Amino acid sequence: MTHKVGHNDGTEDWDWDIQQAVNLALLEGEIPQVEDTVPKPDYIQKGSDGLFYFFYTIKSEDLEGLQSDVTVYYTSSSNYKMSVTSGSADETKANSISFGAIEEVDARYRGYNPLDILINSIKKEGDLNPYLFTEEEDGSYAVLGLFLESIFEGTPLTYEDYAYVSPTIASLNSDQLAYYRAIALGTDREKNATLRRLQDKTKLELSGLIAQYGLYDVDENVIDLLYDMRLKGELGKEDLAEQYRLLLFPELPGFRNEKITQFVADNEVAVPTGLAYVQKARNQVTSKLGADLASLFGEEDYKLFSNLLATKNGQALLDAKLQPIWDENVADKYKGKDYNTSIIGIRALANKLGTLDENGRDKDMVYNLFQIEDPAEQRKAMTAHFLEVGDSGALSKMAQGLKNQGLGQIYLSPTITGIA
Repeated sequence: MTHKVGHNDGTEDWDWDIQQAVNLALLEGEIPQVEDTVPKPDYIQKGSDGLFYFFYTIKSEDLEGLQSDVTVYYTSSSNYKMSVTSGSADETKANSISFGAIEEVDARYRGYNPLDILINSIKKEGDLNPYLFTEEEDGSYAVLGLFLESIFEGTPLTYEDYAYVSPTIASLNSDQLAYYRAIALGTDREKNATLRRLQDKTKLELSGLIAQYGLYDVDENVIDLLYDMRLKGELGKEDLAEQYRLLLFPELPGFRNEKITQFVADNEVAVPTGLAYVQKARNQVTSKLGADLASLFGEEDYKLFSNLLATKNGQALLDAKLQPIWDENVADKYKGKDYNTSIIGIRALANKLGTLDENGRDKDMVYNLFQIEDPAEQRKAMTAHFLEVGDSGALSKMAQGLKNQGLGQIYLSPTITGIA
């Protein structure tokens, strides 16, 4: 390829040795001056440096991933008897990719537009190099330019070569670089162990999130998008978890990835309720307040609670919201505690007097006991309740007590008392 050298005044000239060789060849007639010996350009313009610029355009519609047309050019001191378009090449070349001197193009491509011939090579490289069509901040396609240049030079490229010319590739994070290097070995999963490991790792991360939130009916297209973004390093592991959380809980504040939100909006994706977090909310409310008070909340309440649990320190925040409800319904000695802690003492006392069914038959009694400060009064209330409902455990304990006092027959045999 022809090289450029800079001067202190900011101008550039063609490398003297190469240019001299070209000039000598032209003078000696070694390079035929016929139209069909060079790649046919879209058009030719002359530059202020006296060289002819052979411009070729890669159409964006021809290559998936290319956002806009890309123009490349060769230079020559001759127009090879081809027509020259009016105007200066200076403005066009400023936004184009230079391929050097046209005399250096492989003879196989002479008489054709080399980009037409190489379109399949570009497409294949696009599959292996996700950054091939990256447009840099200055509007250039540095990666594409280097790749095309390497084809004509016949030299293989490495990550370091691309990173040298492309700020985008040079700034890749570790996840993006891992994918870049894995895919460079080929897209066949069975033949590419590096890619296979990376894909399996990504699947495990995503399936773990799905299991964590108990959602198995998330739109498959969204799952595919998240998988693709994580695989390619667009999302880090923590980013994936955060975006998945925000996807499932639309009411929560947070930074949402624009690509994901746009995809959800464009495809009208319906987000299912986080069932695992709804159940988690139910369990925490029941643990804090008990089944009776927990039953006062409806489905919408538990959905809001589940959203709260999905935030940082969500369990502590929900507990703080529930504490006042508990404190308002219990005696002072139980305030600041919760149902699970407070019921321990009541269970111990109740099981001495009868058989406690705290979530069924005896539910109301339990909440009445939570409002009594004095243990003796609690004991009386329990005894009266168990006898009133005919609790078998309480009756058995009473019978045993009477028997120990020599009154067992009176209790056990109503006929002795004359009571039929």
